[in-house]
Amino acid sequence: MSFDQIIKNQSFKGDPNKHKGKIDDNALGFAWRPNQKKRSLLIKNCQINANGVAEGLKLSYMHDVLVQDCEIIGGYEDCVDIVRGGNITFENCIFISNGTKHHFTIKCQVENVKIVNCIFRNNFNKIWDGAFVDMGNWSDYDIKDLPKTKGIEIINCTFENVSWWKKILTRRLYAENAIVKNTSGFNLKIPNIFINLFWNHQRYLNK
Repeated sequence: MSFDQIIKNQSFKGDPNKHKGKIDDNALGFAWRPNQKKRSLLIKNCQINANGVAEGLKLSYMHDVLVQDCEIIGGYEDCVDIVRGGNITFENCIFISNGTKHHFTIKCQVENVKIVNCIFRNNFNKIWDGAFVDMGNWSDYDIKDLPKTKGIEIINCTFENVSWWKKILTRRLYAENAIVKNTSGFNLKIPNIFINLFWNHQRYLNK
């Protein structure tokens, strides 16, 4: 497959001083909007270090993305944050928590994300509000009804330096079940009654 944009053999580091006060900053981010031409993206053999900002890698409304052989070190939110978009694959990557809330956040009608032959390293931060892959959590776009996040696949992935009681592989809110193959860990479904209460509360706050 050919790609419109290729990024290889580079290092990226967040700058918490430069972006002080921004609550959703990242070391490396890409965004697409409907009035723009879609572009496919390859990120290969890179180190992406949040270094104290919110996220390592941010993909907003991106499609046709392949991330290969990368090391992604999380910030206080995520290693990877995916909002809208789809057809995104991670292969042979290492996701490293650094007091990180989730290794992955995938939300807001994202479709078709594959995480294949990857390593989740270090515990996520808080057992009561965390997971390695958090699916279908609230986003500002959920002020109106949207389709569920779906088509998430986790295949042949392993854990390093992770406590057995923190192996919450997926946490599912407004999302369909992930397809999990040859990967251990718990899959947690938040009951619909709590999701509805949370959504109504967030929509009230965002009026």
